[in-house]
Amino acid sequence: MSETPQVDPRQGAGESRPTLPLGRATPLRGLAPQDSGQEVTPVPGQAPPPVPPQVPDAPSAWSRPVPTGGPDGPDGPGGGPRGGSARGLLIGGAAALVVAVIAGVAVATSGGDDHGTASRPPSGVPSDAPSGVPGGAAEPEEPPAKAFTEVPEGCELVRPSTVEEIVPGAVCTPGVMDDKDLASMITRSPSWKKADYSRPYRTLDTHVVVSPGAEGLYDMEKETALKDIGDLRKVLDSRSVGGLGEEAFMVHSGDADGSLARAEVIVREGNATITAEFTYNRKDSGTTRQQSEEAVIAAARDVLASLS
Repeated sequence: MSETPQVDPRQGAGESRPTLPLGRATPLRGLAPQDSGQEVTPVPGQAPPPVPPQVPDAPSAWSRPVPTGGPDGPDGPGGGPRGGSARGLLIGGAAALVVAVIAGVAVATSGGDDHGTASRPPSGVPSDAPSGVPGGAAEPEEPPAKAFTEVPEGCELVRPSTVEEIVPGAVCTPGVMDDKDLASMITRSPSWKKADYSRPYRTLDTHVVVSPGAEGLYDMEKETALKDIGDLRKVLDSRSVGGLGEEAFMVHSGDADGSLARAEVIVREGNATITAEFTYNRKDSGTTRQQSEEAVIAAARDVLASLS
C-alpha cells in the first residue's frame, strides 16, 4: 500500500517530509512510550500530559519526541525522568492544599459571617435573646422607682377632712424648713394642734423628705423610732405594714407614767420618705391603739397622694 506524505505546516506545499507509518498505535495517556523503556511518574490528582510518539529522524516539530529527563535533562538537578516537574507539581499541590485548609478553618471560626458582624446564637435560642440567660428567657425587670419632684405646701399635705377626724378643730403650723427647698432635697414638717390646748389632748405631725437618699433616711427614721428616750418614750410595739408605699413600718410608744401614747408610721415610696405621728392622751381621749394606727395610716396616704 502506498503512503501519502503529509505537508509540514512550516514548509511549502511542494515539499514533503517523512510521516508516521500507518498501523503504529499512539500511546495512551499516563503510559510511557512502548519503546522508551521508562515509566512516567503520575502526579496525584492530576492527569499527566500526553506523550507524543517518538519517531526517529523526524525533523518536524510536530513529531518531536518529549525528552525523558526533567527540565534539566537526565543528568540535571531533576534527578531522573520528569523528576523536576513532578516534584514541583507535588510541592505546588501540597501548598494549595494547606492554603485551602487554613481558609476553611478561618471560615469555620468566624461562622461564615462578614467581618464585623455578630456571631449567630446557638440553635434554639432567638437572635434577640438576652446574653447569659438560658434559653433566651428574659430576666424580670424591676419597675423603675418613682422620682417625685413636686411637693405641695406643708399644710396642704393632709386633706382637711382627714385632719378633722384625727384632731377636731386643729390649726396647722408649717415647719421651719417648709419654704427652704434645696436643689437636691425638699422638706416639709407641718403639725396640727388645737389652738386652745383644750382636752382631749391630740396632735398630728408629719415629716416629708424628697431626696436621692430616701432608702438610707427610711432606715434611720425607723432606727430612731425604735429607741427609748428615758422616761419620755418607751417602745411598746412595732411591726411592718403592708399595702402602704414600697415599705412601711409601725411603732407604738408611750411615756413612763402612761399618760401619753404615740402611733408613728414610717413610709418610703421612690425617693420620698414620710413619717406621720399621732400623739394622744390615753386617760381622757378614749382613743384605742387600733384607732391611732388608722389615723396615721390615713394621714400618710394623703401625703403620698399629694406628691408628684
